Amino acid sequence: MSCSEPIMKASEVREHLARLDADQLRSVAEHLYKMLPRKMASEKGADLLIADAAAFQQSRRAKKALELPDFDLVEMETDEFLEDAAASRYFAPNNIISKAARGRWRFVAKRLYQDWCLLAGQSEYRLTAATALEKLYRILCRGSQVYLFRTSTPFQAIKVRRPDFFEQLCLINAQLHSATEWISQALSLLTDVRSEESTTAEMHAAFLALLKTTELKASALQIVTARMDKHPPAAHANQFSDASLARSSLLRLGFQISWALGEKDRAVQWARVHAGGENCDQELILRLLLETKDFDFWMNTYEAIRLRNPCAVAVWEKTFEKAKTDRTLPEWQVR
Repeated sequence: MSCSEPIMKASEVREHLARLDADQLRSVAEHLYKMLPRKMASEKGADLLIADAAAFQQSRRAKKALELPDFDLVEMETDEFLEDAAASRYFAPNNIISKAARGRWRFVAKRLYQDWCLLAGQSEYRLTAATALEKLYRILCRGSQVYLFRTSTPFQAIKVRRPDFFEQLCLINAQLHSATEWISQALSLLTDVRSEESTTAEMHAAFLALLKTTELKASALQIVTARMDKHPPAAHANQFSDASLARSSLLRLGFQISWALGEKDRAVQWARVHAGGENCDQELILRLLLETKDFDFWMNTYEAIRLRNPCAVAVWEKTFEKAKTDRTLPEWQVR
């Protein structure tokens, strides 16, 4: 190989070295060491590599590891950010944050999110990190409903999707608490915290993705059921009230968890029981089943309801006919 030819790739070097015996490898290492300029050999740690290869690898990994943020400083900055945001100082004119600095809130929020995620990797900081991240999550959710920042989409502004933020927070809580505790906390964040930045379906999908085992799904369904039983639907309740919206969210989530357990008939029965029993809205059942994309199950359920009470499914007739023609369920109810 002449000096004018390009140098070998790392894969080619490994291939050639694999063919050499121990004596040849020692000779190659010696000649390569002599070729290195003294300054480069010192900077790259060539002496350590030859003297103690394991220590060299460990030092390389240590250099690559991210340096942890200053815990006390991040905690102080978080408290300041939360106080300023709650007081709308990043939105309205004030004497504390200048006009030029107000628009930089998104950089501060994202850095705090990233810093706490890093600190959460250390057991001694994990609990404080979880608490701080939940406060950040709540203030960003609130910022989509009232004027705290000069945007109605705070999560988009910091380039962190709300479902991703929620999932990260839940994963940290799962390291701190029992399954019952962290699932309960996650459900509270789903039902009690409002935001216009993501759909119910997106948030439920993020939660369901965390329930990776049958045990977690069963535990979550038990908690959802207990919450539904504790707060039965009030007669003539405003469907847009916080209580009604929370119950509707739990109903959908409970059905999906039961469905994810592979018990389709039991999932439908669970939904019927918690949606009014014998007086259950059959349209609601068909709407829930439509989201599952299970063609045969939806068609069979529709026909069974129609036999008992044709009026109950009249508004779904066009959906049924389209599904029958296409041999697949439509994305939405056909009107």
